[in-house]
Amino acid sequence: MLGAIVTAEGGTDVLVRIDAKLGPADIRVGGAVHSVAASQRDLLDDPRNAPRVGAGVRKILSAVRPDLAATFEANHKTWTRTFVRQVLAWNARLAASPVRGKRIVNSFDRAVLLAWAGAVVDPKGQPSPPALARAPKDATSTTLESYVAYVEALVRSLE
Repeated sequence: MLGAIVTAEGGTDVLVRIDAKLGPADIRVGGAVHSVAASQRDLLDDPRNAPRVGAGVRKILSAVRPDLAATFEANHKTWTRTFVRQVLAWNARLAASPVRGKRIVNSFDRAVLLAWAGAVVDPKGQPSPPALARAPKDATSTTLESYVAYVEALVRSLE
């Protein structure tokens, strides 16, 4: 997912390569490693964080390539306008989720997703919805479309 945000921010001016040596919320730009979030799970399972993370990525890219700062700014505005509308639609769907307001056990390491849906994560709560066990663990590629499909699958698992 982080790669999707880097791709959205940088467009054709960046090349995203997966580096297993980096932390899950780290990117390497211009030879330096930058952390852009507390954890990968926070990024993946709560897309409300994506525009903020994107702004951080944009600042890092702009610092390394100031000649492309205006391009990175335009890219950020372009993808976040559409993405925020999608997040609002997901928020509306999750407002009707059967987990909303309930105490739910975090059986499948999805505490951030459960909290986004309005559940209270509690080890003494009700079992997690079984559909969460089948939900994807990651986006399939470093594109924004892949990340949107990933989040869509998560939202469906809580409907």
